[in-house]
Order: sequence, then structure tokens, then C-alpha cells
Amino acid sequence: MKEKTFTEAFTNLQEAVSKIGLQSTTLEESLKLFDQGMKEAEFCKNILDNADQHIIIYEKGV
Repeated sequence: MKEKTFTEAFTNLQEAVSKIGLQSTTLEESLKLFDQGMKEAEFCKNILDNADQHIIIYEKGV
């Protein structure tokens, strides 16, 4: 199974936000999309935090 990339997760998050904003989206669908979006946001945050740590380590080593 292919590991998800930051770009894929961010795109999924953007799509969830867009769908939640539609009037045709039911409350149940919105809650499901919200949960999915939160998971994608956490995934993206972890990748960015990891990148930030690499930058800090690099800067200290230079």
C-alpha cells in the first residue's frame, strides 16, 4: 500500500472543507467530513513538525 503524501492529505482536507460549505451537504455528512478533515490536518501537522525539527537540527549543526 502506497503511503499518503502531504500533498494528498492537504488536498483531501481542502475537499472536505469545500464540501462542508455546500448547502446540499447534510449535517451527518458534514460531521463525517469534519472528522476526516481533522485526521488529514493532524497528518499534515505531523509532517510539518517533523520538517521543522529537521531544520532546527540542521541550523544547530551549521
